[in-house]
Amino acid sequence: MGVRRFIVGTAGHIDHGKTALVKALTGIDTDRLPEEKRRGITIDLGFAHAEWEGVRLSFVDVPGHEKFVRNMLAGAGGIDAVLLVVAADESVMPQTREHFEIVRLLGIRQGLVAVTKRDRVPEDLLAVTTSDVEELISGSFLEGAPILPVSAVTGQGLSELKDALLSLARAGDTSGREARSARLPVDRAFSVAGFGPVVTGSLVSGTLARDQKLELLPGGRPARVRRLEVHGRETAEARAGDRVSANLAGVELGDLKRGVVLAAPGAFRGSPLWIVRLELLPAAPPLGSGGRVALHHFSADARAVVRLLDSDRIAPGGSARAQLKLSSPLAAAPGDRFVIRRLSPAETIGGGMVLDPLPQRVLRRLSAEALEALACLEGPLPEKLVFWIDEARERGTGEELLAARAGVSREEVRDALSAALGERRVHALRRSPDLYISEHTLARLASEAVREISSYVERTPGAVGVSRSTLLARLLPRADPPWAEAVEGALLSRGAYVVAGGEARLTGREELVGGSRDLSERIASVFRERGLDPPSIGEVADVVRHRQKVVEGLAGYLVKKGSLVKLPGGWLVAREAVEETVRRLRASGKSSFDVGEFKTMFGLTRRLAIPLLEHLDGAKVTRRLGNRREILPG
Repeated sequence: MGVRRFIVGTAGHIDHGKTALVKALTGIDTDRLPEEKRRGITIDLGFAHAEWEGVRLSFVDVPGHEKFVRNMLAGAGGIDAVLLVVAADESVMPQTREHFEIVRLLGIRQGLVAVTKRDRVPEDLLAVTTSDVEELISGSFLEGAPILPVSAVTGQGLSELKDALLSLARAGDTSGREARSARLPVDRAFSVAGFGPVVTGSLVSGTLARDQKLELLPGGRPARVRRLEVHGRETAEARAGDRVSANLAGVELGDLKRGVVLAAPGAFRGSPLWIVRLELLPAAPPLGSGGRVALHHFSADARAVVRLLDSDRIAPGGSARAQLKLSSPLAAAPGDRFVIRRLSPAETIGGGMVLDPLPQRVLRRLSAEALEALACLEGPLPEKLVFWIDEARERGTGEELLAARAGVSREEVRDALSAALGERRVHALRRSPDLYISEHTLARLASEAVREISSYVERTPGAVGVSRSTLLARLLPRADPPWAEAVEGALLSRGAYVVAGGEARLTGREELVGGSRDLSERIASVFRERGLDPPSIGEVADVVRHRQKVVEGLAGYLVKKGSLVKLPGGWLVAREAVEETVRRLRASGKSSFDVGEFKTMFGLTRRLAIPLLEHLDGAKVTRRLGNRREILPG
């Protein structure tokens, strides 16, 4: 079994001994900046590590001063557990509470408390501080967690703290992180002489290796890992939970800054819209639609405009679903946690969880049914995928987008959809690449197709169907030809309509009925009687005593049915007359003829003879050779 990786983040008030405690545990001083040394406080993120009994613990030492909460948030996003630090001589302070609330909002669900500087206070004061801590964590995920008095100076309690951290790491469930696509939120970027750009961060998921191809999000600029270090030691591979330093090729230092994400190509996408579950702290002011907040997600931050989806406002301590419009695109995955702060005065007011990092449209007023459907975003992966497929409607959606939207691999998408495909709740339609469409959408399109065909037939005399291209343009106005054909195939398979002669016709209603059928037979009879002296539409209308437009429509139907033949130039002739012409030509004993002979043989004018001959040429009855035509064998 390999080394178990576990990231621990410190949290607590300024000067409560977080940095000194981490140094006592690991031997590493996380204050790395000259200003930090001069002022004696942690300004930016500090990192340390230790490997104990097959467990590699990475410590993210975050700043405690209120001016540096933004930096604290950059480090808190990827941790597995919190080490809440409270000084025995000062007890719980305002920044202790804010850090603790941020940790809770970020969804961290395990940790312990270290009461530092125990060497400075008597036992009764230590007991008071311990009581204050118990009150702070009461009812939270830390209720019942170990509260361990320690001293970084004397070493008292460090062994117990180490054991408690190991127990957390061994009990923590970090399985599955490595199976996900690689994602490294960048918290530092700098250049090393002779090597070029270097970034650092906590590897949230997946693995990284030398020469691995990645992309920089948002934007998608390609990059390659040239050199890799984990905790200062060069390595061939880093795994989820490691603190990573990566030397990159293909990008410039100007492309890199805190907040960008290095990820496996295509696995994630940046978006300026998120659908989220928002939660306000009990002491926060109410928040309504249109509210503007500062948002912090891993090492990234942005301004956000809130649009609440299922309420008018969120009361203090309450929660609601919302769509956030971000000031810049951020790359996220469902389940990611974030924190929101007031713009002025700057203070933490809440946070939440990403439900959909890639919504395809801005949500306005939603119906009760649509709001109910949004609950799928807080359900298991298969339900989310089906919801997104249904949401795509007639456009369909592919595995690549679904995978990026869900933060999983395409293989996981296929596995998660197998039951829905078997139940025919969704369908995978052949295309390059295949797209998914929901049963709900196909049923709606089938109903629309029936309405479109019925409406056209009712208002168009003689019509029994509508052009396939016209129907598909109405059903799928923005579809490319391969997708339109794939959807049509699905509609035909379910019997929505049938296709005949380039027309879409209602199933079981491919022929005329009632009075229209009787009138069409009378029209066909007129043409049969006139033979090779075909009447005009107006003449037929006079004979059958009906409106010319109706007769014209029914004549078109007779052409599609095959009772009439439409010659080049628009002449309509009874099929029997054309077939008799073919029979007589082949029985004439001639091998060829010219136009004059043809006119004499059938008593035709040149105005009809030429179109009829062109039709016979097209039907492979005759073949033109100069001024003559050869009669082809039947």
